[in-house]
Amino acid sequence: MNCGPGTVMRPGGTRETLCCPVCGGETRRAALPLFVVAGVSGSGKTTMVEALRSRLSEVEIFDADVILHIAALGWETFGNTWLQLAGAIALNGRPTLLCGTLTPEQLVNLPGRGLIGPIHFCLLDPGHEVITTRLRARPAWRGSTEEFIAQQAGFAESLRTQITPVFDTATLTVADTADAIAGWARRLLSDTGVVTGR
Repeated sequence: MNCGPGTVMRPGGTRETLCCPVCGGETRRAALPLFVVAGVSGSGKTTMVEALRSRLSEVEIFDADVILHIAALGWETFGNTWLQLAGAIALNGRPTLLCGTLTPEQLVNLPGRGLIGPIHFCLLDPGHEVITTRLRARPAWRGSTEEFIAQQAGFAESLRTQITPVFDTATLTVADTADAIAGWARRLLSDTGVVTGR
């Protein structure tokens, strides 16, 4: 903490430690995974939060927008704050799952990346027509202008080239989508030796 928030921690003497390149101090690291349920506005991310909480009791689940005000300091600060929080939660023995508009390249080079283990992404994608319909149905204060909708369409195309698996929230129910995501996360947790429950 004395060396500044931009300090990028390096692997320490063991897999469970990180070393500060400035002062040489070591800190404990719990290399638990971070899960990200990504998607553009209107894809169903917020809807998934409560559905997943009832299915993944061994995972801390958050809507990434709960700290959206941090984005006023820059998107890198926003992403790095989540990495730091996930790292702190991992030290308590629990992995984190975020439902939010994050992409793999936004997180990979941030200072907090070394605080956690692998980052696993999945994508919610109901398709262009459904996203457009959902966004147009939002109240005016949500800012879903035609320009915003067009931006989201372009962003959706980009996400489709970057992230798998993909869950179609136009054809799957909320329960079926949550079941599929929970199964995906549990398989990955099992691969890392984390004990999972039902």
